[in-house]
Amino acid sequence: MENRKEIIRIRSFAKINMGLEIVGRRSDGFHDLKTIFQTISLYDILEFSENKSGNIQLSGNLKSVSWDKSNTIYKMADIIYRNFNIKKGISIKVKKKIPPGAGLGGGSSNAAVTLLFLNNYFKLNIPFSNMIALSKSIGADIPFFLIGGTALGEGIGDLLTPLDVFGEKKIAIIFSPKEVSTKLVFSKVNLTKNELKSKIDIFLSSGDISVLENQLELSAFGIFPELGSVKTMIEDMGLNYVSMSGSGSAFFCFPNGQQIKALRTKFPSLFIGETLNRKNYFNRIGASPSGKASVFGADTRRFESSRPRE
Repeated sequence: MENRKEIIRIRSFAKINMGLEIVGRRSDGFHDLKTIFQTISLYDILEFSENKSGNIQLSGNLKSVSWDKSNTIYKMADIIYRNFNIKKGISIKVKKKIPPGAGLGGGSSNAAVTLLFLNNYFKLNIPFSNMIALSKSIGADIPFFLIGGTALGEGIGDLLTPLDVFGEKKIAIIFSPKEVSTKLVFSKVNLTKNELKSKIDIFLSSGDISVLENQLELSAFGIFPELGSVKTMIEDMGLNYVSMSGSGSAFFCFPNGQQIKALRTKFPSLFIGETLNRKNYFNRIGASPSGKASVFGADTRRFESSRPRE
């Protein structure tokens, strides 16, 4: 960056969980799960610029978010700076549109694109498997945002198999004002022996999205009954598949034109967008100096074609 005042802007996209099944509890206290991650067109914007301090400086537009060393963006930048002995200061400003605590992966996405940017900008040439390992050390959902599109997630969500089973569709995201703690929702999960075939496996073989379910809904609705009421209101509008994303509190559905009009009337603050396949995900991330040409170039194609199942 020749001009120290130059700003590079990157979009950081959200995800939904199309189906989420709890497989078991691990010895480390986490849960093994099975889910289908899907990137969507809702995004935050991260602005990167050099500073003269030699440090990482992080700020953002939401007062409810901690913009300190506990933030996943800072943790990601810090681990890169320490491992590669980077001396140039970097300022990162975040314009958030993805609500925290909504199950849409905003913080994980922010951390992932920070890693992609720093790797490219400082020409670090980090092997993809190492990027996955770095991401997993900070957050289980972060590795998914290094591949985007549609992916089967297993383990704690960090074992990924890229999929091509879901095309680009119109999607509606309905936001609840409630911010939900992932840790709290998982703490209330009651594990029962399930002899039935995985509904995610049924979807993968049949393509019938209506069979999917999010098994965290039972726990989340028990803690926050108002979330169950929101889902019922959406289903009563004739949508054939409505689901909470992740541990909540946002819901998504795939409406037609008439249903979009009805949803806008009932939920004025909803988001209407589309699901993003892997190619469009990386094309839309971009990495543009003051909104101009991409600087990811060939790296994007490398990320797109990688299959980080380990």
